[in-house]
Amino acid sequence: MSDFLEPINYETGTSIQTFNIIETNMNDNGYEVLLNMDLDSGYELEGVKLSISFEDLAAYETNDIHEGVKYALGFFDK
Repeated sequence: MSDFLEPINYETGTSIQTFNIIETNMNDNGYEVLLNMDLDSGYELEGVKLSISFEDLAAYETNDIHEGVKYALGFFDK
């Protein structure tokens, strides 16, 4: 069995319905955030790590990591 898996490119995926921030840790480059997510397909993702840099937060025009996570996951105000 191979140690490396070939990436598969898909046209689209399922939507994230909700997410919960479990833990945030600041590092030299930004934040590492631990999340649980509920997907539109009915599945759940638990213990997902998301890295957000300080540059990402600046691009989202916020200093609030919770707002940054929301924007990074595609939850924008209409």
